[in-house]
Amino acid sequence: MPKHSTARKGQRVLAVKTFLTAGVTGAAMAGLGTLALIGTDDAPAQRSYDVQLVSQEWWEGYGDSRSSAGSDQAGALAAADLPTIRPMIGPGGWLIGNGLDAADDCTGAACNGGNGGILGGDGGDGKNGGNGGNAGQFFGNGGNGGNGLDAVYNEETGARTAATKGGNGGNGGWFGNGGNGGKGGNDFNTEDFVDDEETERDESLGNNAYAGNGGNGGRGGYIGNGGNGGDGGDASSENGSAYGYFNEDVSFGRGGDGGSSQGYIGNGGAGGNGGNSTANAEGEEALGGDGGTGGSAGFNGAGGRGGDGGDADGGTDAYAEGGFGGDGGTSRNGDAGDGGDGGDAVTENDTAYGGDGGFGGDATFSGKGGNGGRGGDADGGEKAGGGWGGDGGRGSLFSGGGDGGDGGNATADDQSDAEGGYGGEAGRGGTDGSDGTPAPSSSDDD
Repeated sequence: MPKHSTARKGQRVLAVKTFLTAGVTGAAMAGLGTLALIGTDDAPAQRSYDVQLVSQEWWEGYGDSRSSAGSDQAGALAAADLPTIRPMIGPGGWLIGNGLDAADDCTGAACNGGNGGILGGDGGDGKNGGNGGNAGQFFGNGGNGGNGLDAVYNEETGARTAATKGGNGGNGGWFGNGGNGGKGGNDFNTEDFVDDEETERDESLGNNAYAGNGGNGGRGGYIGNGGNGGDGGDASSENGSAYGYFNEDVSFGRGGDGGSSQGYIGNGGAGGNGGNSTANAEGEEALGGDGGTGGSAGFNGAGGRGGDGGDADGGTDAYAEGGFGGDGGTSRNGDAGDGGDGGDAVTENDTAYGGDGGFGGDATFSGKGGNGGRGGDADGGEKAGGGWGGDGGRGSLFSGGGDGGDGGNATADDQSDAEGGYGGEAGRGGTDGSDGTPAPSSSDDD
């Protein structure tokens, strides 16, 4: 059965509103030449460096100016026109050096962190949703992605600049870790638009809140761990809906995926947690963001844990559903990652469903399968359903499978309208998860 299949998503029953739409390097290279003979699963990505060279014509041109116009004028021209050149070694160095961090007030591509030097150096950190820089070829850690920007509202018109995604972490060198992904931006919406029936557009959709997704973790090197995924942003709306999960193709407030370890030794990065969602108005909904998937391990190492689903708070009158936990990362010679827990859900007068737990990762050679995540709890007025526990991962040839996650518990004003979630199925040799309380009325046959 496919993970988190349509059958598993049966609790997501409400229709979501329509979304609007060589030289000095010789000695160094001789020492590193042996390393180049060692293969990896994936070749490093092609790299380019912004290094500006000085031509003979540049020197001759300014030599002529200096002889004819005097040293003061020549100095002024040289200061004004001298190109910015990366140093060979040191901060920002093109051969060996750490990449520069993006500035706090950056915009656009300038928000990406700088790459490390050709031979080695850490990548710089991104800012304002920019990606972290990649490390140097042989050694260094990837830079961290910048946190996404929060949504901004025009005080006069209510026009929104949407929350942005967190930046991805940079990739590590052959010996280095991937950078962590940035957190998604938040969206706290206090607008109160009223639908104009004479227009085709539903103006009340402007009351909804949509958080940014977290950035993905960077890839680890031949020896190194993958970076952790960034957490999804939080969404809150006073008069509309607050969205994490939206549909199978669109998500908001989702945690970023953990980075993988591509080489010999290294753990996969953890998936980011889904963002929390809060709504209050009658007829609206709060949907927590899903957790990110854990990264896969290297030849020796543990898979990353899936991120937890975000919590959902429906306030007095809104529907609430917790986010799904992310699946655990796979492994070869090591234990696979556990699935993340489903998010909790609460509402005073409407229906609440806890999010399903993530599936444990699979192990392929000598490791144990990951355990399934626990289903989220639900506390609703009208009706409540606990999230289902995630299934345990498949074990390797020499170790057992993972345990199934426990189902979430449910509470409603009338307990006859509450049903706990099913426990997850275990991998071979593991233990099935326990059902939540009150016990589910029937078992799932799919």
